Amino acid sequence: MKFKAVTPKVDFAKLEQDLINYWHENKIFEKSVESRPTEKRWTFLDGPPFVTGMPHYGSLLSSLPKDLFGRYYTMKGYRVRRVWGWDGHGLPIENKVENALGIKSKKEIVERVGVDKFIEECKKYVNDVSAEWEWYVDHIGRWVDFRHAYKTWDLDYMESVMWVFKNMYEKGFIYKGLRVTLYCPHCATPISNFETALDNSYKEIPDSATTYKYQLEGEEKTYILAWSTTPWNKIVTPALAVNPKLKYVKVEQGGEFYILAKTTLKMLKKEPRHKIIDEFMGTELVGKKYVPHYDYYKIDQGKRAFEIIGGDFVTADEGTGVVTIAAYGVEDLLAMNENNIHIEIHVDEEGTIKPDVPKFGRMFYLKANKAVNADLAERGLIYRDEENLHNVPVCWRCATRLYYAPLDAWFVNVQILKDRMKKTNEKVNWYPKHYKKGRFLKSLESAPDWNISRNRYWGSPVPVWECVCGERFVPGSIDELSKAAGIEVKDLHKPGIDEVKVICKSCGKKATRTPEVLDSWIEAGSASFAERHFPFNTEEKLEDFFPPDFVAEYTGQIRAWFYVMHVIGAALYDSPAFRNVGVSGVILGTDGRKMSKNYGNYPDPRKLLETYGGDALRLYLMGSPVMRGEDILISEENYRNQVRGTLLILWNVYNFFVSNANVDDIDFSKIDDIDSTNVLDKWILSLLHRLVRDVTLSLDKYDTVTSIDKIEEFINLFSTWYIRRCRDRVGPAAIDARDKEFFYSTCFEVLVKLSKVMAPITPFVTDEIYRNLTGKESVHLDFWPEASEIFISDDLENRMKEGMDLASQIHQLRKANNIPVRIPLLEIKYSAPSALTDDILAVILAEVNSENITFKTKSEGVKVEADMSESNQDLVAGQARDIIRKIQAARKELGTELDEKVDVEIESWPEKFEEEIKRKALVKNLVQSDGFRVKRV
Repeated sequence: MKFKAVTPKVDFAKLEQDLINYWHENKIFEKSVESRPTEKRWTFLDGPPFVTGMPHYGSLLSSLPKDLFGRYYTMKGYRVRRVWGWDGHGLPIENKVENALGIKSKKEIVERVGVDKFIEECKKYVNDVSAEWEWYVDHIGRWVDFRHAYKTWDLDYMESVMWVFKNMYEKGFIYKGLRVTLYCPHCATPISNFETALDNSYKEIPDSATTYKYQLEGEEKTYILAWSTTPWNKIVTPALAVNPKLKYVKVEQGGEFYILAKTTLKMLKKEPRHKIIDEFMGTELVGKKYVPHYDYYKIDQGKRAFEIIGGDFVTADEGTGVVTIAAYGVEDLLAMNENNIHIEIHVDEEGTIKPDVPKFGRMFYLKANKAVNADLAERGLIYRDEENLHNVPVCWRCATRLYYAPLDAWFVNVQILKDRMKKTNEKVNWYPKHYKKGRFLKSLESAPDWNISRNRYWGSPVPVWECVCGERFVPGSIDELSKAAGIEVKDLHKPGIDEVKVICKSCGKKATRTPEVLDSWIEAGSASFAERHFPFNTEEKLEDFFPPDFVAEYTGQIRAWFYVMHVIGAALYDSPAFRNVGVSGVILGTDGRKMSKNYGNYPDPRKLLETYGGDALRLYLMGSPVMRGEDILISEENYRNQVRGTLLILWNVYNFFVSNANVDDIDFSKIDDIDSTNVLDKWILSLLHRLVRDVTLSLDKYDTVTSIDKIEEFINLFSTWYIRRCRDRVGPAAIDARDKEFFYSTCFEVLVKLSKVMAPITPFVTDEIYRNLTGKESVHLDFWPEASEIFISDDLENRMKEGMDLASQIHQLRKANNIPVRIPLLEIKYSAPSALTDDILAVILAEVNSENITFKTKSEGVKVEADMSESNQDLVAGQARDIIRKIQAARKELGTELDEKVDVEIESWPEKFEEEIKRKALVKNLVQSDGFRVKRV
């Protein structure tokens, strides 16, 4: 059969566009799913991107392993459902809508726009999803079902989230309480601790580092020194804390007495010199009273205030070994509750100090810093005030600086889940594996309770109705809520859901929904269930999809998406949330910073995809250290090199095979099963089956880097050794018809199997090669090849490697003596660990153009020696080879066909090589003439 002609000047981007069209028109993706049995499933869960913004290299990167392993397991016979998802609730969308509506603060949503109008605008925004995502996904070769994409704002999805909340609540894993959490004053809502692990979540800024003086009650000129970086909450400091186990000292300096931890004495001023008056343990300070800096607020009845408490959390690593205690610290609030200390909150939801606070009322909390310190300095209550650089958290969406605030909110009790989560993590296969016991486990062990409520508007509601009598109603479905409310609930969004009332079963009064919405991360963490509308979709069985076989995202999701899924999986089913997880690193801009359009520090992904194609991007990224969790700089050169390197090398081999097979008019139906006796064929088949085996083992471990390394190594050997040494076996100049068939049979098998092995990695070029060679519909509908140990020969591969080493040494010797390869050397001697076998030696003789190579003696390593004078050179044969080369170059310039003969005019040629010249250069007439001319016949 004739193959479709192949152009040597391939445009990979155009070829890929043609294949995208072919796949769509012939529904190849759909067929790849439907052709696999429903009872044999491989499941993966896609972390849905936000509907905001355009795809960048980071979002494209996370798509690549999801597609690769989906294709791989499809070829292994599994049915792989691949449904896209959109994340559309939460602050990112609210911020976009705020900007569109000119909203500057949360209050304006209620007072100027109205919640109902705001929610409608949010719905419009998320439903206008950018179609450009599909262009990018198509052009990186990812197959995914967009038509049935799930959306976190759809009613079905939200109902499953409601079901998740109820189940966790009923199991005792969700509670409401006053806890300290990171808070964004611009968004006027708490931020989960793990959200600060995402990109752009910390910023280094100069800030106050102040040592305050608190006078001990009844002790004149005696002060306990406490260090702090938050002057704004010194307004409400109802306690100081020391470590009972630390040693403290009382020193005299400049007529005043100061108390601080002994190991922190170095922080004191050099002048005037201090003198230690007394030493004592921290226990002696506990219970002492001090004079407050500010006492405008009333102390709650039965509460303590303005005294020193003990706490093991106090250290002497920095500061003075004494810390100020206020409600705006995680450990502070715990200590206050344990010691029955009065809690005072003086900042409103937008970070403004409340108007009843003397001197500082109505100031933004950060603006109050200088005012507070100036006031205390004027009153002689500051020992030292410095400015240090601090790494502070910022809101991951609006970039506003965050602070810790006490909030009455809904939390997942992570502390009682930790042991369970550690056990379930043991069942997970992490790649790279060090994350399992490293970053993930450490973040899990240090995790606080998870704040899952937000004081915002656009999101799934916290599904709790509270009655004044204290009773709560927590529905787990829309039907349950509708029956309790006596109305049909059709939308779970605010403000409509806030108007739904239920009758309290305890007292008969109307219960009202708690006003918060859920943290969008609980929606992301519920994706395994919610994307399938579980458990309400009765066609879906839990064991068929949970836990999913595979998830993949970048390192930032270790403490985010991976973590929240793990929490929910452990809480609901005492199960890991996924079986296998791939963690990639971060792609940085060309200057080492995070990629940003403002910096202009990364090449346009669309432009490069249109120039170099998706296969090149896949090879570049999935073969790079980023797939092993390391960060890399984006590089157009490295991207482009995949085209110049692996892809073009493979294409040239494919072109050589097809072009010659068409010229030789090979009937592959008759030579399919020929068992070649040629050593080169046996060698390349050994390498091929080893490749299949090694790539299978690597992909089974979710290791794309090793797989690509093995493939690239094979392609280089396939081209630079096998094809190079086989050129004389094919085409009109070839002599041995049987050996020609051996080559075509072998090369055909290699190209077809190689197409299958590479198909999950480079889906475009492999499908083009496979379809042309086999006439079948697509390589992606075929099955993964199996390696046969019968073909793998360590001995043969080692012998060929020794021969290649010998050839390399001889080429180096020629180069050192300026003797071109076209001139045969009559005799070469070599030393090696052992003599080469005759079959390998024959290949080497042809490669290095020598009439004889003899083994001299055994040695460590290969050593070559030869007489490099003209007496050891066949100069006439070299002249003949030079003529053949000149004719072939002229043929190429003329554009002759591979089997087209030419007439050649030339001054002279070696008569003994005339027939060889005619045969190898396809010359019909060789005519003597004054010049050199090559003409078509």
